Amino acid sequence: MDPTTVLTSVFNYVLPMLPAQWAAAASVIGSFVVSTCALAAYFWPRPKDSSKWLPLYQAINKLGLNGKHAANADDAVAKNTTKN
Repeated sequence: MDPTTVLTSVFNYVLPMLPAQWAAAASVIGSFVVSTCALAAYFWPRPKDSSKWLPLYQAINKLGLNGKHAANADDAVAKNTTKN
């Protein structure tokens, strides 16, 4: 099943039960988390594969939506390291 369809149906079921203030607060907090992670991912270079910080780096990249087209995304870094 398509994840977008599942999320849409969950939101359509849950959102009418939530007070508007809670939904607004959740969206503001979510936006803040994504923005903060995107900012951290922009300035934080990828640690080495053996680093203990790599799982945290990958989680921040996922939360910050730093993928595919970002200059410092995991796939771009991996391609550049294999060329050198």
